[in-house]
Amino acid sequence: MNVETSSSISDQGSRKGFVLVVTLMMLVVISMSAAMLWQSTNTESLIAGNNRRAMHAKHSAMSGINHFMAMDFYASDVYEMLDSMSEAQLIEPIQIPGTKQSYDVKISTCCDQDGSPLQNGLFKVIATGYYGNTSGSHAVHVLEATIKTEGE
Repeated sequence: MNVETSSSISDQGSRKGFVLVVTLMMLVVISMSAAMLWQSTNTESLIAGNNRRAMHAKHSAMSGINHFMAMDFYASDVYEMLDSMSEAQLIEPIQIPGTKQSYDVKISTCCDQDGSPLQNGLFKVIATGYYGNTSGSHAVHVLEATIKTEGE
């Protein structure tokens, strides 16, 4: 009887070791899953932040185009500003109040999509929108619009 008893005691000891190994393996799997979930969530947050900054820069550039349109220039005014240059800075960088957004606007008489000079009365407005603090931009977006004006 002593032999059987010692045999059954050694079986119980190996079972306890097996449960410990299975438990540790499950702990590793759960920990890895949690780490992967955290990393995925963190990456998605970074992507969402980049998209938000890009949209702010795009809206800033749109503000630049709208600012130019509100100035209601005639073609003769634009040609006078350009003098003999093909491109000139029309609006220096402007900070949109209460935000981290700014924009600047340039005007140009060159060129259409084919690379040929624009016709009389047509010119290109190039608005660049920025999002970021004063030490550097986190996002930049450039919008170009071809504008035709009438009259003097």
